[in-house]
Amino acid sequence: MNHESRFGAVIVNYNCGPLAIDAALSVIGAGGRAAVIVDNASPDGSADYIDRVLRGEAEHQSVAPPAPLDHEAPNLPDISSIAPGSVRLIRSGRNGGFAYGCNTGLRALTAAPGLDRFLLLNPDALISRRALTAFAARLSDGRAGLCGATVVGFESPHAVQAFGGARLHPLLLIGGNIGEGARYADAPDRAQTELQLSYPLGAAIAFRRDYLARAGYLDERYFLYYEEADWALSGGPANRPAWAPGAVVYHRYGAASKSKRVNAGEASDRSPLSDHHMARSRLLFAAKWRPYLAPIAVAAVCAQAAMRLMRGRPQNAAALMRAILPGRREETDAARLAAAE
Repeated sequence: MNHESRFGAVIVNYNCGPLAIDAALSVIGAGGRAAVIVDNASPDGSADYIDRVLRGEAEHQSVAPPAPLDHEAPNLPDISSIAPGSVRLIRSGRNGGFAYGCNTGLRALTAAPGLDRFLLLNPDALISRRALTAFAARLSDGRAGLCGATVVGFESPHAVQAFGGARLHPLLLIGGNIGEGARYADAPDRAQTELQLSYPLGAAIAFRRDYLARAGYLDERYFLYYEEADWALSGGPANRPAWAPGAVVYHRYGAASKSKRVNAGEASDRSPLSDHHMARSRLLFAAKWRPYLAPIAVAAVCAQAAMRLMRGRPQNAAALMRAILPGRREETDAARLAAAE
């Protein structure tokens, strides 16, 4: 058995049906054995579309990144050419958030024989045909924990979104992507980069079965954001976050969260939904891992809400302030915020 065929991938979908299919096909095209698309109760008919495509009852046209990096194009096989059952759909009865969707897919994959390498992949991302080979090589080091990729923009010239992932500010608990805006050709030294790495970018995270056994499943209290930062700490100090430089991932920024960014490195024009969950998850992370910083996190959210209001974005300001309130039902909030956009 080759290393690539030991991989199973989870793609959590919410209103990104065609993109999620392409994400799954890129995994199979890179040699992966299985890809599970977990639809988190998408209201746009995504699950029905995915189901029809997988059954051969609807046509699907894959969209590859334009002018891909040299030797790093994704392989997107025709749906009719892949092994039956290699891509499957799980319909979630509710939108329990990203961590909930990942756990749903992981429980299905871990029950399958022959899989001991796993990949969490955003629905708006595609892996290159050599990505699983690179992930497998880095994960052969038993000290490697969650492993990030070289994430680049979907559109040419494919500016880097992150070399591996992000460093977390020790006081503000805000992540800063390593190498954002750089050229792919200017990749830094892996070992030095990993010394800065707090967590891998959530667009693509690879790991071994033993990491899951040690860290447990993702904390489902995080509806969106900070799951990867939390999970990187859950594995303990023996397994540090790692980076597989040769694992190239093409990522459409914000397709799932409905946030916008014109150029890599620019401030994101976050949606109210994105603002709300970014703030709420940071507060949860602070309370869990850095409780002495929780008051600073609350003050930062209030300051951010004031800035949004000053810039004429009252919906964002209100969404941020709701993140501070205790006892909110995140599923209800998500539905209401998404409907407003």
